[in-house]
Parts: sequence; structure tokens; C-alpha cells
Amino acid sequence: MKGKIISILLILVALLLTRCANVVAPTGGEKDTTPPKVTEAHPANHSTGFDGRKIQITFDEYITLNNASQQVLISPPLATKPDIKLSGKTVSIKFKEELKPNTTYTIHFGEAIKDFHEGNVFKDYTYSFSTGDYLDTLSLKGKVLNADDKKPVADLFVTLYADTDSLLFQPLKRTPDFITKTDKEGAFHFYGLPDKKFLVFALGDMNSNLFFDQPNEKVAFIDTLVAPSDSLSFTLYAFTEIDTTQMLLESKLVEEGLLRFVFRRPADSISVTTSDRLADGFKMVEVWSKQRDTLCWYFTPGVMDSLRVDIHSDIDTLLNKRIRFDLHYKGAKPRNERTAHVLKVSNNLKKNKLPPGEELLLHFSEPVVEIHDTLHYEQTDAYGMEYRLDMGINDTTNFAFKIADSVFYSVRGRTNQAFDLRFGRATASDFGNIIIKVCPPAGRQVIVQLLNNKGVVLDQQVVETTSVVSFSQLLPEKYKVQAIIDADRNGQWSTGNFHRCFQPESVVPYKDEFDVKAGWDIAPDEIWTIR
Repeated sequence: MKGKIISILLILVALLLTRCANVVAPTGGEKDTTPPKVTEAHPANHSTGFDGRKIQITFDEYITLNNASQQVLISPPLATKPDIKLSGKTVSIKFKEELKPNTTYTIHFGEAIKDFHEGNVFKDYTYSFSTGDYLDTLSLKGKVLNADDKKPVADLFVTLYADTDSLLFQPLKRTPDFITKTDKEGAFHFYGLPDKKFLVFALGDMNSNLFFDQPNEKVAFIDTLVAPSDSLSFTLYAFTEIDTTQMLLESKLVEEGLLRFVFRRPADSISVTTSDRLADGFKMVEVWSKQRDTLCWYFTPGVMDSLRVDIHSDIDTLLNKRIRFDLHYKGAKPRNERTAHVLKVSNNLKKNKLPPGEELLLHFSEPVVEIHDTLHYEQTDAYGMEYRLDMGINDTTNFAFKIADSVFYSVRGRTNQAFDLRFGRATASDFGNIIIKVCPPAGRQVIVQLLNNKGVVLDQQVVETTSVVSFSQLLPEKYKVQAIIDADRNGQWSTGNFHRCFQPESVVPYKDEFDVKAGWDIAPDEIWTIR
């Protein structure tokens, strides 16, 4: 009996030991979300009397450097970029040039510093030091927004130029005195500034030289000198200047039967013609864009092998040229050639209803030159891209009929696929209206615009005095309204010009979005006073 008891005890002990030996995966604990921290710096942050060539900053954990050449900014900027190296937990910065005497330098790391394991960013860490016995501590902050849509502009250089002669033109001639960069929200912040007034200038630097020397570089500026302030925040509105030099940007056979000419600016004084004798059966329709900066020649393919085109301007003779085009298109063929050669047709119906007072209009993707149908169509534009269907539509009739395929033929020989038209006459109760009383600034012309929820301008009205602005027959959905203070009175938004020292025209959004309902008028009681 005693032996049996001992055997049972030994078995129980073995089972217990086996269970204890099972391997259990570790839970790992909570994920690390803490960014690295600085534990030591040589010299210390905010030091004075710096006369060396090297700075070392050590963190509490192993880190990585993310795109340091772009993220790390040193202000005032240096002529030669320093060496930035990482060794374990320590970042070292070695200067390749003599630093200016009695100057406060700031090193802004942006999003360059991340911990090694989790990638937590030590965002916007700034280290500063002075080569003199005094550390400048003033600051200046603000944000940069697009002038037209008020969206923040990221990764734009923001620069400061100290008060000197011909201050306005400093960004055209020399590198700035101080520099930083906007973040994703368009915000910027300068540290370590002296007690001086500055020109504030933002630049989308296309060629990495910190000069405003490219016509397509986005810029923003404050047109008065400003002093550093902890309590103020400045807003700059970014824009791209219009290059007034006229140029022919494109002249090519872009598709079979389509020549396209693109100009930098509206080509009101330019003629595009051909002196060739056109062969029998060769039809051509020229279509200018609404802005008159693009000309499309739609023509019958396969009739002529080539065509000479003369471009002439009495104002700018450098544009005058003769171009010979091979009319045999050799470009890539569309994947679905049958669909690509279909003439597209749209209309002015709104949710299968024809708005009150309107007639049915058919819009075509290119000029139509032949119609084979018993119905009566009337051309309503200069190019044959819009036709009115004369059906005697009244307020009570519902229509349902089919347009057969190959009814409409374009100048390129493309034709439509069959489609159905089912619609009735809408009534006022199917739509909503927005009615606003607008008070523009004294002596200023204002353009009040209606936009859909994608920011596309649907309609606009110009007012000069306190007026009631109505946007009618709107489909039930959400809309926005904005006003452009039309300083040059040209009926459209105008960009700024740094060379001539004027800002882009102000765009003022209405404070609320309009949720239009069918059969309702939205008419705020208060007057919209535009400032």
C-alpha cells in the first residue's frame, strides 16, 4: 500500500512539472506611444558664446532620422548644408562654415526624429544657441492659406528679411535672414528672433535656391513690415502670379481627327489658319475654350495626309510660325476602341425633370454636322455642340421616347449609341431657392458665387450696392456661397503680383452652408456685410 501511494504522488508531481513547463507567449504589454526625449545636449540648448563646429544631442532611446536633409532647417540659413549624422541615441551636427558672430541660431527638426521601434515622432523639436553673449528670444507665428479656396498650404518655406533698403525686392536678390517651413495645417513658427521689423515672405521654392525666380513658384507675403510678437498670429494668402508673356504651350495631333493648340494666356489677338487647299470631303470645325486659351480643330480623318497651320500675331511677332502636321495619328490606341469612338450626349435635365421655363437641350462631346431623325433640332451654339429639341413641351406632359443609334454624326464621323429620354416638366415645388441680402464694401464691386459641395462654381452675380441676390431652381442638396471683392472690376477672381506689390483679391465665404430642400426658400434675416 505504501508503495502505491508513493507511485501516485510521483505521477502527480510529474504532471505538475509538465504543466509548469508549457511555454506561454508573452503579452507584450501596451504599445509604446511616447516619442523620444532629449537627455543631454553639448552644448546645452539655449547656450551662448558658442564658438565650435559641432553639436551633439542625445535621446533616451534609439532613434532614426527621417529625411533629415529636407526636415531639418537651420535659421539663419547656411551657405553649405552641415553634416547630420546618427549614432545610436545621439544626433551630431557638424558645420562646414564659420558661423556669424553675435547671432542666435535655431535648428528646427520638423518630423525628422522618430524612435527606432514604434516610429513615434518627436515633432517640431527646436534647438537654439548663440555665437554671442546674448540669446534672442522673440518669436513670430502664423499660417499660410491658399488665396482662392482658403485651404492650408503645407511645406512652403516662410522667410524673413530684416529691415533694409528696397526691402520688398529682397526675395528676388538674396537669401533670407531667417527661414522655417509650414506644417500640414499651413502653420509656421519662428523662434530666436531679434528685436527688428521684418518682411514676411512665403515661397514654394521650385529650384531649391530660396530665391523667387520662377514664374510658377507659389508665393505669399505681408505688404507691411511686422515685428515679432507672442500675442499676434499672421495669415498669409498664397497665390501664383500670372506670367503675362504669351506663349504657345502645345500644338499637336492629340487624337485621330483632333488638333489642339494651347496658349499660356487668352489668345484674343492671335489667328490660327491654314493656307492649304482643303480636299473634297474634308470638314473642319474650330472650337475655342471659354477662356479662349485653347483652340481645338476637329476634322474629318483619313482625307488629307498633312496640313500646314499658320499662327500669327500682330502684337507679339515671336509667336508667328508655320507648322506642318502629319494627320495620320500614330499614338496609342484606346483599350476599348468602339467605346472611345462613340459620340457622347448629355442634357439639361435635373433628376429626369426639365426645369420651369427651360427647353430640352442636348450637349455633345464634339461638333455635330449631320442629324438623321424625324424630330426637329435647332443648333443653339456657334460650334454645333448644343442643339435644342423642339417638341412643344408643356407643363403637364410626361415624355418617354427613344433616340436610335447613329442619329447624330460629328465632324470626325463619330456617332451616338441609342438612349432613352424619360422626363416631365418640373414645378417650382421640386426645387429650392437661396435669397441673401448682400452689402459690399463701400465703392467696391463684389462677385457673389454659388458653389456645390465639391467647390465647383454653379452661378454668380455681380453687385456694387446693397442688393438682394437670388439663386433659383436649385436641386435639393448642400451648397456654399462666397464673395470675391473684385478690386480690378474684371468680373472674375484675380491673383496677386509680388513684383507690383498687390495681394490676390479677397475671397470671403458665407458663414453657413445652405441645405436646400424642395419647395423651400432659404432667406436669412440678417444682411451679409462683406468686409
